[in-house]
Amino acid sequence: MTDTKQKTAAKAFAEHWKGHGYEKGESQSFWLELLQSVYGVESPTHFIVFEEQVHLDHTSFIDGMIPSTRVMIEQKGLGKDLKKPIRQSDGTFLTPFQQAKRYIVELPKDIIVKTARRQPPFLRLGNV
Repeated sequence: MTDTKQKTAAKAFAEHWKGHGYEKGESQSFWLELLQSVYGVESPTHFIVFEEQVHLDHTSFIDGMIPSTRVMIEQKGLGKDLKKPIRQSDGTFLTPFQQAKRYIVELPKDIIVKTARRQPPFLRLGNV
């Protein structure tokens, strides 16, 4: 994909998703469309894994992981302040960044090995 085509695709993608932000209902569609239409990933379902289980004192789920790039995605719905703690399923209050850090510590070793023996980096995006 040329830079010009990618810029055009990115603008169309942003326009399409403007005002959307229902985490549970739109997250996977958002990432699959972004990877395919903007980044040119031919088979995004083979590239990204959704709802990877993490066993803390309870079972929790990572919104998305891209093992080949060592990226972990913790997504929040439209209107959430990403700097403020949000109530978790176990009753604790964590920012999305703190939540992702907690997941990394508890990831099974085979997942860390699959991600090139390194923990996934953090990518903070807001209002994309």
